[in-house]
Amino acid sequence: MKTDLPKAINLKDYKKPEYTISTIHLTFDLDSTETKVTSVMKMTCHEEGTPLVLDALQLKLLSVKVDGNILNEGRYQVEETSLTINDLPEKFSLEIENKINPLANKTLEGLYLSSGIYCTQNEAEGFRRITYYLDRPDVMAKFTTKIIAKKEEFPVLLSNGNPIDSGDLDNGQHFVEWEDPFNKPAYLYALVAGNLALVTDTFKTMSGRDIDLRIYCDKGNESKCDHAMDSLKKSMKWDEETYGLEYDLDIYMVVAVDSFNMGAMENKGLNIFNSAYVLANPQTATDDDFLGIEGVIGHEYFHNWTGNRITCRDWFQLTLKEGLTVFRDQEFSGDMNSKSVNRVENVNRLRSSQFVEDMGPTAHPIKPASYIEINNFYTATIYEKGAEVIRMLHSFFGQDGFRKGMDKYFDLFDGQAVTTDDFLHAMSVANDNYDLSQFKNWYSQAGTPILDISCNYDEKKQTAMVTVEQSCPSTPGQDHKLPYHLPLEIGLLGDDGKDIPLCLEDVSSQPQIYKGILHVKNASEVFTFKNITSKPTASYNRGFKAPVKTVSKLNGKDLAFLMANDSDDFNRYDACMKSGESVINNIMKELQNGNTPSFDLVYKDAYQTILTDGSLDNEMKSMMLSLPTESIIKQEHNPVNHKLVFDSREWLKNKLGKEFKNEFLSLYNSQDDGEEFSLSPDSIGRRALKNSALSFLACSSSDGLDLAYAQFNSASNMTDEISSFNLLVHYPNDQKEEVIKAFYDKWNHETLVMQKWLSVLASSPTEDTYERVLKLETDSIYDSTVPNLLRSLVGAFARNAIHFHHDSGRGYQFLREKILTIDPINPSMGSRLTSVFGGYNKLEPMLKELMKTELEQIKNAPSISKNTYEIVSKILN
Repeated sequence: MKTDLPKAINLKDYKKPEYTISTIHLTFDLDSTETKVTSVMKMTCHEEGTPLVLDALQLKLLSVKVDGNILNEGRYQVEETSLTINDLPEKFSLEIENKINPLANKTLEGLYLSSGIYCTQNEAEGFRRITYYLDRPDVMAKFTTKIIAKKEEFPVLLSNGNPIDSGDLDNGQHFVEWEDPFNKPAYLYALVAGNLALVTDTFKTMSGRDIDLRIYCDKGNESKCDHAMDSLKKSMKWDEETYGLEYDLDIYMVVAVDSFNMGAMENKGLNIFNSAYVLANPQTATDDDFLGIEGVIGHEYFHNWTGNRITCRDWFQLTLKEGLTVFRDQEFSGDMNSKSVNRVENVNRLRSSQFVEDMGPTAHPIKPASYIEINNFYTATIYEKGAEVIRMLHSFFGQDGFRKGMDKYFDLFDGQAVTTDDFLHAMSVANDNYDLSQFKNWYSQAGTPILDISCNYDEKKQTAMVTVEQSCPSTPGQDHKLPYHLPLEIGLLGDDGKDIPLCLEDVSSQPQIYKGILHVKNASEVFTFKNITSKPTASYNRGFKAPVKTVSKLNGKDLAFLMANDSDDFNRYDACMKSGESVINNIMKELQNGNTPSFDLVYKDAYQTILTDGSLDNEMKSMMLSLPTESIIKQEHNPVNHKLVFDSREWLKNKLGKEFKNEFLSLYNSQDDGEEFSLSPDSIGRRALKNSALSFLACSSSDGLDLAYAQFNSASNMTDEISSFNLLVHYPNDQKEEVIKAFYDKWNHETLVMQKWLSVLASSPTEDTYERVLKLETDSIYDSTVPNLLRSLVGAFARNAIHFHHDSGRGYQFLREKILTIDPINPSMGSRLTSVFGGYNKLEPMLKELMKTELEQIKNAPSISKNTYEIVSKILN
């Protein structure tokens, strides 16, 4: 049992650093097991007599010098996580030599060696694994780096900034020296060394400067970097055009590596990427992969200003850079593709992951008040909800006002480590000192607000009175919530399906005049609209302007009307999902009572309207035809019967596939015109709609599975190939084992494709999945220490509700075993897998007891990391 329980770190205890560092020069003499690191820092003490305490982890100290003089051991104390030095002057030079073992570093934090590449990951607190340092984001310094390595093995030596020197040394070694002219915290430091291929291009900035663009990857993958390079140039142009932000170094580098805990890292001038977000061609990557690469490339580039030039004062402010930058990358992706589709996808991610997070034991505000391990707070709340909070500001101020706020933010705080309050101050000042005091509740309160909305029509007065009542469920540590300030956009539709022009009655008594949005601030608000000549159908929270759940009295006929007529693309889609969810809930009740469900005729007619609407964008149509995810459906059930949810959703999908077989077949054939592969929105939409139609056909008939088999064998791109493969693995058919082997034989040399293969097999609902997953662990393509592979197999299985929540508890036991194996090696991955147990409190009693047994074993494991301890203790609390 773990007895030395980790302590929480609290925002209220923040103190300015007692020492600062103006410059640091690092020298790395690279060796796989004994890399020597020498740091020379120019430092200032701001509180006389205060000992200097430097952060450390798994370092071997060799020597300490102050102003060139070696310190005897009586002047300093070395502990496992710190180096303390006493009796220092106000200003001094500190030189430290230490050794580290990159090969043994399997945490993938700090400097590590994997697949012959030296690589760093220092956010949030990885730099302390490299050398002794003030490893906190508000200590910013100018970094210079000299890297020494064997030239034949490591011809490429990279770090932040611009190269200033290089040359050959004795014994087959060489060096390169890099200088970053901008102050930065240690978490933005990067080093890469390897025998890497290089893809180059240039970008001319708006001021006429030529930027050298470089993407480094494993040799043989050069041709898969074209889309990433194109996305980078689009990102640079977009940031100039949208925010007037120009890149500030001479070189911009991206390095693709296979072993990486995160998606990518925005290190100044040297972004390190999970290879899944760089490498792509039509044969190996899906449309979603291509769009993901574009978004992540943009995200990391946009961090150059929102994260690097202005960074976080402390890690409680993480959403300052992540929420803002996610908003920016979402807007970029929307401008590059379909805005409506992009908005739906972003909200779906929020609802499927962040809403669940808000309902669970690890719920936290976007600016948490405390944490045990900061790596546990790289969450959907910080990123996705954080982006929605920024989006609300954009709704308040409009594009021009938001741009003014961003300009003021850079004007006031460029080169500094700041807080969310500083950002809000800039937004306020730039917009006539707009009062954002109540808006700050979004930063300090956890949970998803609920808006109970009704619309009452007065025929005599010809008015429509919209009542909005807001509340927010209790979350751990927060029972009472203050009202939020939020934007709400609504529409009122007439009998003809057209929007009724809206005009507020007696605006002097209203909280704010209707100008595209309503400002909701109180627990209860009433908005009365005049000149409404007939009873309208209301469309609430258009564009999903506020990240809330809405409860209304809209019935099946109302939702069907909105499915057919709503002018807001998002709300039309949302009406499809809400209608489908209502139908599935009714099916659940029938199945639970042992009855054969009936097909809801109102839903059937509304669905057919979407199915036959030739005016819809193909990809949006594909989304509207889909069914709400299991994650969405389960949010309104407690306890959750996972199998019942799955069976009910499949029942409806099967029924739709049979009822509209001819329509789906017609859709499928009409989208397959043999055109050359393209990433245009139209081409992506065609493939999306074709594969959506195929999924309904395969779910409901053997003919559909035959069609999937034919597509699998003839597919010329990965989108079509993996879509058909997924269907053939998920539904019983005679070709299943054949296609599993064929896919493996064709692609086992491509690790990114094999990750898809593993995920499809691990997520299959068929009876053989559990045994297959056990066998896959021993396959030569699988390595549990590689995060991408671990996520693809174990992570996918843990999200497979049918098998993870098996009545025997074997799914829980399986995951517990994997967590206890990986946690001592890579705590970040251990804690992320543990978070899958977050639905513990919504389980049925028998499963809850089975899961509790496994959770307690994890919590009481003697070697449990503080990362995993924090998650499991919150779940069991």
